[in-house]
Amino acid sequence: MKVAKGITRKAFKEKFGTKEQCLNYLVQKKWSFGFICRRCKNDRFSVGKKAQNRRCTKCGYDESPTSNTLFHKVKFGIENAFEMTFDIATSKKGASSIWLAEKYGVKQNTAWFFRHKVQLAMKSSENFPLENEVYVDEFEIGTPQKREQGRSKSEKKIQVIIAVEYRNGTVGRGYAKVIDDYSCKSLKPIFEVHIKQDAKVMTDGWSGYKPLLKNYPNLKQRLSNKGENFTMLHLQIRNFKNWLRGVHSYCSKTNLYKYIDEYFYRLNRLKFRDSMSCKLIDRMCVHQPTNYKSVIHNVT
Repeated sequence: MKVAKGITRKAFKEKFGTKEQCLNYLVQKKWSFGFICRRCKNDRFSVGKKAQNRRCTKCGYDESPTSNTLFHKVKFGIENAFEMTFDIATSKKGASSIWLAEKYGVKQNTAWFFRHKVQLAMKSSENFPLENEVYVDEFEIGTPQKREQGRSKSEKKIQVIIAVEYRNGTVGRGYAKVIDDYSCKSLKPIFEVHIKQDAKVMTDGWSGYKPLLKNYPNLKQRLSNKGENFTMLHLQIRNFKNWLRGVHSYCSKTNLYKYIDEYFYRLNRLKFRDSMSCKLIDRMCVHQPTNYKSVIHNVT
């Protein structure tokens, strides 16, 4: 499997190749601002049952480095979980749950569940809206249906809106959201969350964008001309679709947003490939844990 340029697997395993190295890293990140007992709020501790655990000196609560993180209750080895995170973050064509299960010798459901945990940490912080020159368009996931071309609605097609930033003629950051339809109400959220109001926004001539001129005075519209006027944006759309096919032959609407988060987490960090996987592990250290039942509930 091809891996994006950046930190090599050899360098990653030198840093996180053993259980002790991984647990020590979790200790460093999880308690970087000091220990606070989750039960009684005491800030003093002693060594717990295991070397990396911290036991509250007041109530005796023993906490492991993995508890209350997305690595909570990982049953196939913390060092394997770290390397699986590396694969998901860096593999160019995507790391499917089938491939991960075969490589790490676990059940596909186990790999699938952990993959969704990693995707939770890939969700945008929404702290860095797009600026400068931003192109916006919509596209569909699914096989085109007869007599349902263009912006027609079909239960077999999933509608998505994408916004990509360009700086000096090259692709910058980007975001996308699943939408219910092509109304202004559905198109508006990606503007409010991910685009600065003073950005120079370019869309096609669809009427659903016109009401947004009130809050985005630099928004301009021009005919798409079958995509010829939005060449770079349509290239990003094709890249996303090709990547998604490499991971999943089919993706439901309720599950697609996680794959969108994963794709754009990687796209937005192309200039920081060396630290991409480590930063993702850092996010998983401070993210609230989840369980299989919760993930199933959110994707069905």
